[in-house]
Amino acid sequence: MASLVKSIEREFLLSTAARERSVITMSAGGSEWTVRILEVDRSRITFAHEVPLQLLRKGIQYDFRYNVRGQTIAFKASILEPGEKRFVLEMPEKVYKNLSRRFARLTPPGDLAASFSFAGERYDLDFPASEAYNPAKEPEVSSEFDPANLRGLMNEFERKALAIASDRGIVMFKERSPEDLEEHLVASSGRCFYLPTAISGIPRSDPFADRTILTRDDFLAHFVDTGMDREFAEDEVARFERAKRSSGVLSELIVPLLFQDYAIGYASVINKQAGKPPFDLNAVETFLAFARVFTWSLKLHGYFKDAPRLDQSYGTQVVDVSAGGLLFACNDQKLIQALKEGTAVSLRLSASKRRVHASGTIRRHYVGAGEGYFGIEFKSMAPEDFRFLFEYLYGRPFTDEDSDSVEGIRVSNP
Repeated sequence: MASLVKSIEREFLLSTAARERSVITMSAGGSEWTVRILEVDRSRITFAHEVPLQLLRKGIQYDFRYNVRGQTIAFKASILEPGEKRFVLEMPEKVYKNLSRRFARLTPPGDLAASFSFAGERYDLDFPASEAYNPAKEPEVSSEFDPANLRGLMNEFERKALAIASDRGIVMFKERSPEDLEEHLVASSGRCFYLPTAISGIPRSDPFADRTILTRDDFLAHFVDTGMDREFAEDEVARFERAKRSSGVLSELIVPLLFQDYAIGYASVINKQAGKPPFDLNAVETFLAFARVFTWSLKLHGYFKDAPRLDQSYGTQVVDVSAGGLLFACNDQKLIQALKEGTAVSLRLSASKRRVHASGTIRRHYVGAGEGYFGIEFKSMAPEDFRFLFEYLYGRPFTDEDSDSVEGIRVSNP
């Protein structure tokens, strides 16, 4: 994860690059050029270079990137004084280190077009959208839950639920939408509502490595997002917890049934019977495993067979591109909903000289008002395609040193 450095560290990193004559990569004119720092002071940096003078324009920002002591450093800044062998750069306001990628992202060349398609079948379903994404792939083999036997799967759910609880059930959102507060939060977030004991209330932290359960802060954020003051939001959460205790609930667990980017329903396990132990984290893990197998079993048994599919291919508005991935913008609301982190895609990059095919994964996304931005990391690509893409983007041959910088891409024959 990239981090912004403080001004003192910024000057240290730049001065170290000058002292050690570090090779710095500058992006200009659609290509990469090697430059070196000659001098650093508080307001400007002087570089030695062999960049064609026509590519250096006063007041224009350029991208710079270099490695120092095992860290990748990157910054943008404007040229103050262009020159044949030297140029002066303003001191960059922001310098980043520990970047997760080492190839510079560039504005896409004019003849580059890109499109992608989803890996596997993607459905257009009439179910509530969820922030979570379940690729709906075959789950790991389990001795407890068999997706091929739907009736047996339901019986096993009943048996395990009644061993720890007084009530259980499966609710599908095919005939109705989420109603209660906990239903809305479970469906929209894709996380479990877990109440280990009604007395202790909603957990204040999530003990799982991946976000798995709703915490007290999630409930508070929900009320604050509706326009409620924080103080009143606290009261609402306390009121919700009192209502659970008043209804006789001792422990409760609601696990979403997730299929792709939809919440198709949930499984609930509730205990109101005194004498049974509180629900522990093993219960959460058990019914999470059931939920994954159950949704896969529904697919196997044709539950989604009549649902329409999403389009096979989507053109993209490429914002920037590197040898390791690309960033694109999108304003198609259904597509924005469908693109979650971890989504596997197939890509086609077309230039005037060659068409490149690759597989990739959505790694970053930001969704604003009516538009989304999505970062795709390339995962595999034929070696000749990768070399072409690298040379096409950076205007220089791919070297052995560059091969150490490939961001986890499997460069091999398809």
